[in-house]
Parts: sequence; C-alpha cells; structure tokens
Amino acid sequence: MTWEVVPESTGPRAETRRFPWWILLVVGILVTAAGVGLLFWPFIAASWFLVVVLGSALIANGLAILVRRPSGAAVAAGIVLIAGGVLAMVFSDFTVTALVTFVGVSVLFVGAFWLVLAIRAGGRSGLVLMPAILAILAGIVTLVWPDFALKFVAVIAGIFTLFIGISLIVSATALRRLLATGTRAP
Repeated sequence: MTWEVVPESTGPRAETRRFPWWILLVVGILVTAAGVGLLFWPFIAASWFLVVVLGSALIANGLAILVRRPSGAAVAAGIVLIAGGVLAMVFSDFTVTALVTFVGVSVLFVGAFWLVLAIRAGGRSGLVLMPAILAILAGIVTLVWPDFALKFVAVIAGIFTLFIGISLIVSATALRRLLATGTRAP
C-alpha cells in the first residue's frame, strides 16, 4: 500500500505530493466519535441517524426530480418527496417506528420464505434450516421489542465503528511518523 501520490510524469521536474496524514486522523476521530455515540447512546444515535438519512434521501430525490425540468406529475412527485423528507425529520419518532417495523416484517418474511424453500428442497439439516429460524426469530423480536432491536443493532455497529476509527487513528499516526522520517511507504 502506498501513501504517496506520484504524477504520471516521472521526469526530473516531477514532484511527489505526500498524502496529508492529518486527513486520516480527522476521519479517524470522527468515526471513533460516531462509534462512541452508538455505544453510549444507542437508541438516540441510531434513531437520529435513521431519521437524518431517510429525510435527507427523500429531500435530495425530490430536489433532483424538480431540477430536471419535470412535467406536471414529476413536479408533484418532487414536492411530495421533499414534504415527506421534512415530515420524516419533524416526526422522527414515527419515522423510526415505521422503519424498524418495516425491517422486522421484511426479516420475518425472508425467514419464512427461506424456511419454505428449505423444506421444499428436502433440507431437513440444521445448517439449512437454522438461518431461516434465526431470521424468523429476529423478525419477531424486532416487531415485539423494536427499541431493543434498534439498540442491539446500534451497539454492534458502534463496536465495529469504534474499531475502524481507532485503526484509522493508529494508521494516521504511523503515517505521520513515516513521513517525518522521510521514508517512502512500501
């Protein structure tokens, strides 16, 4: 892995620009902060993240439709998407509940479908049936205890995010030391 950007021209006037280590450090700090947020405030962080992502996506799609010089129906669709994005952010509790319910129903459906296919294919093995049973159980848990399901996923995501952030910070400091010594990265 190389950390230097070398221009196509490698003649005597070619310059080597070094990758700024501090960018990697800043990204690592932000990712670590997100991981800490998901671990210490899983429901709040996950809820906020879901609402912002969904609302922003709806608003962005609505604006994209309106920018393309749309006809009458497309203008209406763009306005509805923008309004939906704003409403998703304003009524964040409803949005989170609807999203978690949708995921629970989807996982339950996938598990049931998998189970039917496994049984029809003659699969009586635990290896074939176990994913279907786990998906069905996950769907039921998500529908019965949506807060728990959201917190569980947020904590798992927080652990992974925290490890990724820490590895980025460690990489940034190693890159800084490497660049300070003037050694080229392998």
